This record gives sequence, structure tokens and C-alpha cells, in this order.
Amino acid sequence: MNLNRSTTPSRATPIAFATEAVDLRHAGASMSAAPKPILFADAPEMRSFRLSTGALEVTVLGGTWPLDELCDFAARDNPKRGFLVVSKVLGRHLPARPRTMRRSVKDLAERIPVDLPGPVMVVGLAETAVCLGQSIHEELRLQSGREDVFFTHSTRQRLDRPLLCRFEEPHSHASAHLIYEPDLPGMPPPRSLVLVDDEISTGTTIRNLADALVDAWPGIETIAVAVLTDWSSGFAWHAAMPRPTTSCSLLRGRLEWRPEAAAKSSGALVATTGSLGRMPRHDNFGRLGLSDTVHRPPTTDVPTVTGPLRIVGTGEFTYLPFRLAEALEQDGHDVVVQATSRSPAHLGGAMSTKLRFEDNYDTGVPNYLYNADPADGRTTWIAHETDTGTIDDALVQALDAQIVGWAS
Repeated sequence: MNLNRSTTPSRATPIAFATEAVDLRHAGASMSAAPKPILFADAPEMRSFRLSTGALEVTVLGGTWPLDELCDFAARDNPKRGFLVVSKVLGRHLPARPRTMRRSVKDLAERIPVDLPGPVMVVGLAETAVCLGQSIHEELRLQSGREDVFFTHSTRQRLDRPLLCRFEEPHSHASAHLIYEPDLPGMPPPRSLVLVDDEISTGTTIRNLADALVDAWPGIETIAVAVLTDWSSGFAWHAAMPRPTTSCSLLRGRLEWRPEAAAKSSGALVATTGSLGRMPRHDNFGRLGLSDTVHRPPTTDVPTVTGPLRIVGTGEFTYLPFRLAEALEQDGHDVVVQATSRSPAHLGGAMSTKLRFEDNYDTGVPNYLYNADPADGRTTWIAHETDTGTIDDALVQALDAQIVGWAS
């Protein structure tokens, strides 16, 4: 195998690992305590990142988490936007410890405005912020004791349920998002929204989401936006929101992007990239709305932990794998969390390794796992919500992984 180029191995052939891409496909009560003040440096911190697609100038204007603890940057294989903000606390593109993920969630939840009129609907954006949004929902209920805080998330899976709304994420490799009518009998229409994403740059996606939700629920009175990093300085997106809006983050700043001659595309960004999947059988882990947090063990046997462990969520299925990892960490195990992604990125910057394989949702969309090095000595468990046999054998072989399933 030439380790300096992508390859497409047979599903029956074990995959060598490389630092180049290896293709593995063939209200009422107070919502929380008063928000902590945002701390500002005496002068903005300025950093430069050289990527294969251009140069990124990063200015940090304030926050309570240092830039290097929150995120890194990589080049996107996407002509719509040539860079990617890569979170270190999401457990997605970079492995993260559950306790670090939980600390970031707690800190962010504490900044969400108090006394939001209820019912409150927390909405996480697929696929990156599903676990973050669901964890924010969990924290808000714990911190406030309120029972009128609900959760749903956008999805790129078609279900046999009524659609509430659809919106677009213009810069994304997969722009279409679906939100289904919550299966929550007796829940009045929400009066407040808490919109959760990992980062915000121009505010266009959040505005599109808010417009779609307010059209569906015209009784919405107020909106809170919660992101880990806010890069929207200089963009007046608040003024264009359909309802009065506040926002909070762990770090805020601005990004200046200077694209260079487009790097040769790997061919990942093709028509199928934006394809919606279809789930004829599905459990409600969040797509149909939740009132309380969902706690459910795997339906398959949990393997014995024999040493350092990596738990890999798949696509939009990330919250329950995180909770499993968190429980194991609390029992004293060395565990990190990460997840597969539809997002095509180039190696370099935050991306040291890259595996490419078939999507377990049967959309025909290439999927990726970044920064999961089988030479790091960790055992890998791949966690999924889809049927038995849907995880690409090549991915399993590449990581010598064990499968943990939640499908009923």
C-alpha cells in the first residue's frame, strides 16, 4: 500500500494505517444560577494557522477557556468554506475525555439566561452538536429542577413521522437539516428556544434554524444561542433573528480567512455528500423529542475493559456512547470519546490521521474517522444505533474494533 495516497481496500483485507487518508470504503423557575462573567484579556490574542487551502487569522477577544483547550483548525475538502473549526471538547474529530466534555457542558449551561419562559425546547444541530445539545438539556434540567425543558435535534435521516420543519446550513457539505414534530403528548408549544451548536461564524445557519422553528411555533417569545466558540464578531446576525435573542459561549473572537488556489479535491464532495438517509426502523434517542434525559444501556453485551479504551460514536448517535464512556471513566478506566463524521477534511492541522469508509445509515455518503490511531494502544468499541451488520467491516478491521449496539 502506498501510504502517501488514498486507497480503497477490499472489505476483507485488513487496512494499514497511515498519516495520509486511507479509504476504507470498497419557566417559572430560574433556569440556572446567574451566568459567570466573561473574562477579557488586556489585549486580543492573535494567532495564524497555515492550512492547505489557505491562511486563517484567529483573533480571540474574550472567554473563560483558552483557545488551545477548546479547538484547533483544519482544511475542509469543501469549496464553500476552506477551513474547519475542530473542537477538542466535543468528542468528534479529536478524542476527548468524558470529564473534559462534561466540564465544558456545565460551563456553557451556566451561561444560558435565567428565567426563560417555558416550555423551553433545546435544539442540537446535527451531526456535530447532537451530544452537546443533549448534554446541555441534561444540565439545564439538573441545574434548575425544571420539568418544562425539552430536547430535540436536527437530523439528516428521513423517518416515517411528520416533519416539523426543514432548514439549510449553507456552507456545509450536507446543507439540508430535518426536524420532526416532537412525539411529546401534552407538551404545549414552546415559548423559548435554546439553540446549541459547537461554533458560530456568520450566524446564517442559526438564523435559518430560528426562522424555520418560529414559522412552525409562532408562539416562541425568546431565543438563546449557546455555542462553545463564537467567531461572529462583526456580523449583525442577532438583529436578523425572528425573536429577541441572547447568545453565550466559552470563547469569542473573529476569523479572517484568506483562501488560496483550491487544493485538488479528493472527490469526497460529490452529489451524494448531501444525501439524506432513511431509517425504516428507529428508536427515539432524540429525533422525536425528549422530556427527560434518555438513559439506556446497549442491547448487545458490553465487552470487558482490558486497558485504555476508545469509544467511537457513529454519525448522529453520540450521546449514549458518551454516557457509557463517562460511566466507565467514573469507574476508574482510561477512556476517550470520538465519533465518525460526514465532514470531508484534508490531513494537516488538527487532522493527523484519517480513515474513510461506508456510512452505516446506508446513504451512500462517505464517512470518516479522524485522529484514531490504532497504534496508540487503545482498544476500540464502535457504538451504533443501526441494525446489526451495518458497520463497515473495513473500519472494524482497521481498528480491530468491537461493536456495541443500541438497536432494539
